Amino acid sequence: MLALVPSRGWNYHTVNVNPALTVSLYADPNLVNNTRALIASVVSGTVPTVLTSSTSVYDNLAGALGIVTDGSNNATIVSEISAGSSAAVPGTPLFAPGSLTVGQTWSPYPGATATVVAVGAMPNANACPNPVPGAQIRFTYAGYDQTGSFVPGCGITDWKNNTNGAEFALASVGSYGTLGQLHSRVQAVTLLDTARSLLGLERNPSFKPIPGF
Repeated sequence: MLALVPSRGWNYHTVNVNPALTVSLYADPNLVNNTRALIASVVSGTVPTVLTSSTSVYDNLAGALGIVTDGSNNATIVSEISAGSSAAVPGTPLFAPGSLTVGQTWSPYPGATATVVAVGAMPNANACPNPVPGAQIRFTYAGYDQTGSFVPGCGITDWKNNTNGAEFALASVGSYGTLGQLHSRVQAVTLLDTARSLLGLERNPSFKPIPGF
């Protein structure tokens, strides 16, 4: 469902977020230890993309995930880089199964619940190269209540915070092969990296927060 095509980029504009933002995701072209990095960058205002250069991506980093996709297109998260530190994600939570039906549920993380709430036409699917029916998944966890819309072969077309109405709406999808491999460290987070972060011995670049999320 995530459609992690090498060097693919997704560009989103915010709704009900002030000031307006552009959020761009980028999938590294190469796997490292069977894991692909998905990198997020954000800038203020509405622009076509943040993925204009590797410098733009680094200067506007919001975070990154290391994701493994198996032969059934099940996507599991194995590592993360967020504000100030990096860490392996325990339990390799299942973010999105390759096949979804209404009412299907699973626990991506202890205490968290994912529920398929709809299938069919998804919001902003017109931004996909080949719009087809998809599915919506609602994720809840300790005050966290958000819904993602997924289109096979395209990826995430919408992400909404159900508490405050803040939303990412897909504006375009493209190939950004000139960016190359940007954040392979996400794909090789070790216990040593985690320990160094916790001890304050190693800090990542200043990640830009995304209001409302």
